[in-house]
Amino acid sequence: MSNFSKSKFEGKKFVQVRFDLDKCAEFNRSRVEWIGKKGKSYNQIISSRSPYKKQPSSLSLDSHLDYDLKTGRIKIKRKKYIRKNKKTLVVSFSGGRTSAYMTKRLLEEEKADYKDIIVIFANTGQEHEKTLEFINNCDKNFGFNTVWIESVTHKNEKKASTAKIVNFETASRVGDPFEGVISKYGIPWSKAGHCTRELKENPIKNYLKDIGISIEDRVMAIGIREDESHRVSNAAEENNMYYPLVNWKIDKESVLDWWEEQAFDLEIPEHFGNCTWCWKKSYKKLITVMIENPEAFEFPEKMEKKYGKTGKIAEKMLNNGVLKNQKSMKFFRGFRTVQDIREMASNGFEKFIDLHHLHITDGCSESCEPFLDKPKEIKNIIPSKIINK
Repeated sequence: MSNFSKSKFEGKKFVQVRFDLDKCAEFNRSRVEWIGKKGKSYNQIISSRSPYKKQPSSLSLDSHLDYDLKTGRIKIKRKKYIRKNKKTLVVSFSGGRTSAYMTKRLLEEEKADYKDIIVIFANTGQEHEKTLEFINNCDKNFGFNTVWIESVTHKNEKKASTAKIVNFETASRVGDPFEGVISKYGIPWSKAGHCTRELKENPIKNYLKDIGISIEDRVMAIGIREDESHRVSNAAEENNMYYPLVNWKIDKESVLDWWEEQAFDLEIPEHFGNCTWCWKKSYKKLITVMIENPEAFEFPEKMEKKYGKTGKIAEKMLNNGVLKNQKSMKFFRGFRTVQDIREMASNGFEKFIDLHHLHITDGCSESCEPFLDKPKEIKNIIPSKIINK
């Protein structure tokens, strides 16, 4: 029985839904009829006395269940909840392939389990235009009905960012929400990732509060795959966070294979995903973006020059902290500026190659998910030769 403890069917109940089984082989018919109209639980099916297991086949029990489900002989019996006791499922849609795949499956397979499913995209104003078009296509083709929001910063108040509603046509393309956050909190970097907090997390929380959904009333679905399961929050259960792709055992290759069969796709390579120039990306990805789309760095370069000394973190780090020999804050690893990335690109640095079926996940991948645990310690953020130069 321990062999089945991690089955995707654990805790499910199955019922017979097809009674015209005359054309079925006897062993197929007998196992389906044994499940019957009243149904059998997964624990009953895997028990030592279960006739369902005793089939003249080398297939696993789960494979038999998959086969009978796909052919319509049985179905999973959904639990019947009183509607008022159901929670709302909130899907944090990043605008990437993985997140879109997760959202489509949730809407198709788990809608009955929730009072409602709300899909939210928090626009930073620095996403690639193709990302915005992809979200719009998902709405049109898959019926996501995405709620588009943007951060509203309250610069002179002790107040977290709130949200305003936008849409595909009105969403910022020039970084207005991002600049608002930087103008209050300063340049985000490895030890101060307030961009995700103030551009995504707090606006999403504020929107949900405005429509009357508390943390107790909702479940938050996050698009972390099984191959990224190390990113799952340690506080997932207490914060009502749900990782469907981990449960479904979906990896990056599975997602990409699925998209190859669809009528449309996200028409940008991985290194352009989400904020095009994101400081979380590896040097190789940043340099590739610099070579292929140097205009993407105009915004962060402007921010470095305009807000390099803005915010409490900058004041603390530049005046008394480990950065006291620096003149201003910078975005990128190793305390490098946009100009540093430009020079690295001009020196023939090796470009990032987007090989779909390789699990390349260094730095920021094709999405930047909110509501993840913050790193407890980040080593070698600022090499001494950078600090002292």
